[in-house]
Amino acid sequence: MADKTVCVVSAEAMIPELGPFACGANQRGGLGDLFGHMLEGFIKKGIHVIPITYFYPRDWQTGEMVDYNNTPARCHYGLDVDIYWQRRSVPIFTIDRAGARVYGINDPEAGIIYPDLPKKIRQAAFFGRAVHALLKKLNERPEIVWCQEWPTMPVIPNLRDDPFFKNTKYIFTLHTSVHDALDSIPNELYNDFALDEKYRFAFLRDGVLDPTLAGVRLADLVTGVSEEHGGEVRKMYPEYAANITGLRNGTSRSSLLSPRIKALQHTNPYSLWTAHLGDRAELHEEVRKETGILMDPERPDIVLFRREADYKNRRPMFEPNIHAICAPRGKPLNDGRKGLGANVIFGGVAHENYKAGQENMELYRQWMQDQNLKGKFVYLPFYSAAWRTLTVRGCDIHVECPQPRCEACGTSWMLAQLNGILNLATLGGGHKGHSKLADPQTGEGDTLFIEPYNPETLYLQLDKACGWFYDWTLNQNDWWPRLKMNNYLRGEEVDITHMIEKYDELCFKPLLAQVNKAA
Repeated sequence: MADKTVCVVSAEAMIPELGPFACGANQRGGLGDLFGHMLEGFIKKGIHVIPITYFYPRDWQTGEMVDYNNTPARCHYGLDVDIYWQRRSVPIFTIDRAGARVYGINDPEAGIIYPDLPKKIRQAAFFGRAVHALLKKLNERPEIVWCQEWPTMPVIPNLRDDPFFKNTKYIFTLHTSVHDALDSIPNELYNDFALDEKYRFAFLRDGVLDPTLAGVRLADLVTGVSEEHGGEVRKMYPEYAANITGLRNGTSRSSLLSPRIKALQHTNPYSLWTAHLGDRAELHEEVRKETGILMDPERPDIVLFRREADYKNRRPMFEPNIHAICAPRGKPLNDGRKGLGANVIFGGVAHENYKAGQENMELYRQWMQDQNLKGKFVYLPFYSAAWRTLTVRGCDIHVECPQPRCEACGTSWMLAQLNGILNLATLGGGHKGHSKLADPQTGEGDTLFIEPYNPETLYLQLDKACGWFYDWTLNQNDWWPRLKMNNYLRGEEVDITHMIEKYDELCFKPLLAQVNKAA
């Protein structure tokens, strides 16, 4: 029997059991992935978990209404929530995710995930009240409440005000250190959070409201999502540094490992390559059906499927290089470089309010029409967990090139690694302390780093990676399949169960020990 109950709350959730459309309405990035995979980790480690999230009424990409009654989720009752001097009743849905019962708060006024700031504040305020009301209705008194990012922060003061939860401990996790994601809010909007005036102090920094700071101040423990990120959070909030740690995220190996790899009777470098050929063929076929473009299967495929965010730096790193990357292998170019002979697939979209990101998306569409890139560069202007998995699993080289110290952990690189895919990445985030430089001389390592960080290094490292690929396919030099095997074996270390084990040992147990000592 579980010796503790952990309530995990998140404003974003990847729940594939809802079906593609409803699942996509509730996820925009890595936090949603993590939430979905964490539940598997809790169940496998025998820890009782109560996951609570929003079930948004509209899809953020299309604006269409989401009818959760047409999904496998079950509507149980209307939950009464008191907020803004009125009582509202909202549907509560449940659905099984990896063995855990997820509670979805389907507030019809919530709109879309991550709206503009005034709406986001009201979402957070309602979520804080609704989680409190739901736990009381369930008669659940979790030992730990684990809040993800500031939109869930109001849960903490709402529960702290109720003696029913007097022994509950709170963990607050930041998933970014990028300034634009750490909202600053005018002081006069404090009442929109629907919190007692006594909590205003927790928000205040230089005369404005910082809801992330409020989470840091009100929680019992604060975590970043990698060792490096924990250090960045300590720099942001130095007065609370002793209460901040960094623990690397994980992902679900059982959910994300290619079925073709799972089907192998014996996994070795050569069988892994054979399985990968099937994943590549599937990717090419799906790209053909989506875009009408049939990519050359003799070329290595380079993939970046991610949000179009400023700090992820995709355009600045690739714009000087894209023609050289896609030019025929070895072809001399006017700038003195040579072609790398690769295909490139971009996927993902910018936030609707991010003008520069929208301009980048238009540029990528133009690249697809460029006569020198046509058929070699593809842009998929949408985001879904299914397409992210398909592209990363089927590619040969997975690239992550965020600005240094801006990627808190990263998610897709773990999906790549556990499927034996080479990562070419900025040296930071989750890679620091885990990934090792690939070295064909020793046969060790798994990753290539953009170090020093600039577009020229990206080109040089892609040249190296493409060279290894062609040396295998043309000359049978087996460093490429051995490199894939290195990644596949290291991928076991990023499984979500290891993350939950670390949280149990370094967070849950110490917090519960404080409660027991006080008792």
